[in-house]
Amino acid sequence: MIRFILFSIGVSLISQSNAQVISQALLDLNNVEAMVNDGGVFFNDHGNADPGYEVPKGSGLNAIFALAFWYGGTDVNGQLKLSAQKYENLTDQFKGPLSTDGTAQASTSSAWANQALFSVTQEEIDYHLANYMTPGYQPSSAIANWPAHGDVSVQEDFYLAPFVDSDGDGIYNPMTADHPCIRGDKAIYVIMNDKGDLHASGGDPIGLEMHYMFYEYVGIPEIENTTFVHLKIINRGVQTLNDFKVSTFLDADLGFFGDDYFGSDESRNMMFFYNGDNLDEDNAGTPGYQTAPPAIGLVSLANDFESIGITDAGSTAPEFWSNMNARNASGALWEDPVTMTPTNFMFPSDPGNVSQPNSEVTLANAPGDRKGIANINLGTLVSFSEYTFDYAVIYNREAGGDNIQNASGLKNVADAVQDFFDTTFVDDCLLQTAAIDELEEVNFSIHPNPSVGEFVIALGDDFTDASVMISDLSGRVVMQEKELNSTETLIQLDQPSGVYLVHLTSDGRTTVKRMVLN
Repeated sequence: MIRFILFSIGVSLISQSNAQVISQALLDLNNVEAMVNDGGVFFNDHGNADPGYEVPKGSGLNAIFALAFWYGGTDVNGQLKLSAQKYENLTDQFKGPLSTDGTAQASTSSAWANQALFSVTQEEIDYHLANYMTPGYQPSSAIANWPAHGDVSVQEDFYLAPFVDSDGDGIYNPMTADHPCIRGDKAIYVIMNDKGDLHASGGDPIGLEMHYMFYEYVGIPEIENTTFVHLKIINRGVQTLNDFKVSTFLDADLGFFGDDYFGSDESRNMMFFYNGDNLDEDNAGTPGYQTAPPAIGLVSLANDFESIGITDAGSTAPEFWSNMNARNASGALWEDPVTMTPTNFMFPSDPGNVSQPNSEVTLANAPGDRKGIANINLGTLVSFSEYTFDYAVIYNREAGGDNIQNASGLKNVADAVQDFFDTTFVDDCLLQTAAIDELEEVNFSIHPNPSVGEFVIALGDDFTDASVMISDLSGRVVMQEKELNSTETLIQLDQPSGVYLVHLTSDGRTTVKRMVLN
């Protein structure tokens, strides 16, 4: 009942002008059934205010009630800019992209009010690639409606969701074998921002655009119980923020929420949750895991956590910001209960090692409803900058183990998942987001970009037989092919404001780059 009240309060805070409808989809190919929505509170069944992270899939048992991301930093005057929400969808974070003109305004396109969430499987992509040339073939809605491009008429970025540009023309066209570029065997892509409305937290908006890719693999035993999250943030505004934090809020209810413990592992960049005793009971209609309950954790795979602890923030920006800086909501530094000194990592000891004094087990704490926060310090967030982050939600329940052994064994799962990630990804989706992004073998740049119609095309010293042609996004040629006879060539283009494609050919290879006219 308490959790339902929290959701009801959050919904009431959404203004009439926002009027965005929340879409949900299941990520459910492996042993986890995770509910993802485009309201900004993930792994939660928004419509019923219920937990939405069932593992094992089909068991009716949930290990997570809610996951959300918080963002904050201070401007040159020391003023806090912050976007954070816990259970209340669409209160600090909203659907769709921002404008790219420096004002970072929420998109005025009505399309995003209906849906900012897109789900696709690798099986659908494979079927598309096998059949796109078949007469009468029509791509599935998942392929056809992939949000590869924004609406440039309302200043959205032309390139949004990653795609494989098979014909190299810079334009997403499934009928030329273009297709979504995803990770895993199923992915859900969500595009959000923090400027769509006033913040219920009271925090001043940042001008941040957030792209989430939630994904899972099937048939790989060591990650069969794992859900991955790839996050890209883009500062669409002109302000620079200092001490910028990207934080993960996790309310990890393992079955019954009232009997859990919390821990952190600095060396593995992991926060984790486990049962306070060896029996997770049913409670008020919530089914428990019963004997030998599992443990669950969240790992940062590519960035170090600066601090991990239990969050006591309510719903205001100063309280969120305190937790994001290893402080209690009141502003007091987190304190190590053993040494009575400030700490950045709460309960860092292995619960299964009795010689380590600083776990909730060895301290004999009363179990309860634990909620965690894990913080990454990005440092300075400059205007128009982009950053990526990768996370994994992991689970452990060992045959013959108990609640403590399951918690202690979580570190082995974290190591296996980290190894899988390290040997699998080289930002492949980002590199394949249209073949227009710089091919290293063709040394070619444009400056200034954006421009007012006069710009320079600069080539490397080793170019031969180079020529350039410019088209608009519809494919219409706005500048006929022109030979380039020097390393720097001044181009004057008298065309309306917008995004154009510069096609440069050298030694039989063609590279295409975006150019923006203001």
